[in-house]
Amino acid sequence: MTFLLTEPYVTAAEFRASPTWLDTQNLVPGGAESAQDAELVNVLLRASSWADGQVNQPLGAHPHTEQMRVQIGRAGRLSVHAEHSPVRQVTALSYGPTPGSLTAIADLSALWVEDGVQIVCGLTVAGNWGGFLEFGAPSAGAEVHLRMSYVAGYASTTLAADVAAAATSITVADPIGIYPGDVLRIWDPGAEEAVTVAPGYLPGSTTVALAGPVRAGHAAGAGTSALPADAHQAVICHAAASLLREPTAGSGDYPEAPYEPAARRADGSTRRRDLLSEAARLLLPHRRVR
Repeated sequence: MTFLLTEPYVTAAEFRASPTWLDTQNLVPGGAESAQDAELVNVLLRASSWADGQVNQPLGAHPHTEQMRVQIGRAGRLSVHAEHSPVRQVTALSYGPTPGSLTAIADLSALWVEDGVQIVCGLTVAGNWGGFLEFGAPSAGAEVHLRMSYVAGYASTTLAADVAAAATSITVADPIGIYPGDVLRIWDPGAEEAVTVAPGYLPGSTTVALAGPVRAGHAAGAGTSALPADAHQAVICHAAASLLREPTAGSGDYPEAPYEPAARRADGSTRRRDLLSEAARLLLPHRRVR
């Protein structure tokens, strides 16, 4: 299944609030503010897609389906290393002797997910098993065809409605990847805060009940994410690198200033390399492990 990223992991407001010292109001020469905002979102979307490519998997929460052949373990269990991680929820699993005769496991509550990547399932489900004229669950060592679907990655969305201070719920644009007990960060410049999803939250609902009230009010559109801060910063670094331009003679971002931020002193190509290297380094812990 191919995952198409349609929204960046960092909002335009978050990027502008970061200490990049970049002018983002002239990305489209002569363009209106809406055009500048739209182009910055495009830059951030490309940076987010680059981050996905660096780790060889989507960082944002997404549904994923795999099909494979596996052997039953000695204890009569299936143990599968998921292609994408972290696995947040297994939504379907079926197995059988051939692709055309798969048995779906109706109750997925007994599935065990280790370290967000290893899915373990005991095959104790009653029913006919056609492999080698056996009945019931397949025996240890038997090869089975397996299809499984799951949600992997980190929730990454925005607020779909304004949130008042002391509110005990938030409304998000996309609830995929949000589960009870999760800690989400509202990346609202100047009013950032972390919130915990209430134990009674029903996954899939855009209205997310919280374990406690929010400290501050937030406007619709504020980034709301479970994406780790290092991955978040990696997207900012890549976007900043793509926006750097070589200054013309006698000019610069601060031509009249007696000094400028240290990050701006090197030439543009060096700064770009440094930012891209830092972005890649920050993403190392999130690389896909096969």
